[in-house]
Amino acid sequence: MKINWVPNKRINLNRVNNLLEKSIQTGQFTNGGPNVQLLENIIREKLQIDDNKAIIVVTNGSVALHSLTASIEYLHKKKINWATQSFTFPPSAQGTLSNTKIVDIDKDGGLNLEELDESIGGIIVTNIFGNIVDIEKYEKWANENNKFLIFDNAATPFTFYKGKSCCNYGHGCTISFHHTKPLGFGEGGAIIVDKKYEKNVRCLNNFGIDLTEKYWVREGNNHKMSDIAAVYIIQYLDNFDNIIKKHKELYNYFKTQILNLSLPIKLFPSFHDEGKIMASCFCLLFDNYDDNIRLKLLENDIFCRKYYHPLLETKNTMEIFNNILCLPCTIDMEKKDIDFIINLILSQNQ
Repeated sequence: MKINWVPNKRINLNRVNNLLEKSIQTGQFTNGGPNVQLLENIIREKLQIDDNKAIIVVTNGSVALHSLTASIEYLHKKKINWATQSFTFPPSAQGTLSNTKIVDIDKDGGLNLEELDESIGGIIVTNIFGNIVDIEKYEKWANENNKFLIFDNAATPFTFYKGKSCCNYGHGCTISFHHTKPLGFGEGGAIIVDKKYEKNVRCLNNFGIDLTEKYWVREGNNHKMSDIAAVYIIQYLDNFDNIIKKHKELYNYFKTQILNLSLPIKLFPSFHDEGKIMASCFCLLFDNYDDNIRLKLLENDIFCRKYYHPLLETKNTMEIFNNILCLPCTIDMEKKDIDFIINLILSQNQ
């Protein structure tokens, strides 16, 4: 038995070839080709995105964050001081966001609002590995203080909060179609944003062309997805229903077993609607973490790791990092795999 972080993602070559015919017939493989347009429509349908949101696919989830924040700044004609949490992946504090303030997380696993001051104009909150923060808390803060709210949903594209997909909240969010993500194939990303920002995002992703009377703007770049990348993501999204079903089944089973067996672990905090989560991995928080558990799992061909690596060693983030172990949750797994994992954990706690 070997449990990998990434499932065996097979390619439907017939589907790929049929989709590519559209690009061949139009001679357009980039600059918003037919398959890029199709992918954006599929994302809206599959992820249940509201009509007041625009969907723009890009080369990856990292540039999605940079493009989204740059577009908000461009429309409002001001440089925004952003803040992000220390327990997240690096892009929210790199590149055009290299001046982002990094603050601790709170006990609920999201950005700690108490560490913000008036200089902060917007926040980038990460929904961790399919788990979601108390979104209403952040929307209330943003509305009351006239601030911008962005969600990094790179690994959380289809978890629900108060009856809606988490991708419908905030001024905008980003998702990833990186191969390691449950819905990803190869490399790609998407921006989901209030429609008033759509033109800015699309133009800035194309060097700023058609945004002003000038041919280009300095804030522009080339973040456009190609039709070739879109095709491979589309053919994998044909498995969407099965992926969602399996991930929910595995998560709910693991959660039930933790309670029934009184395991010395808990799952990462999440405020999702009951049963409406697509976990991208199992984030286990141990009461008393022992690294021998990680070594035992690896010895038995079960990939696992301590993740995210903190951007800054802040108090609550380090408490999480010191006690966390992330395990795979994939479409290739069965309930018996979870039973095997649990038995290994129990064997190390005897």
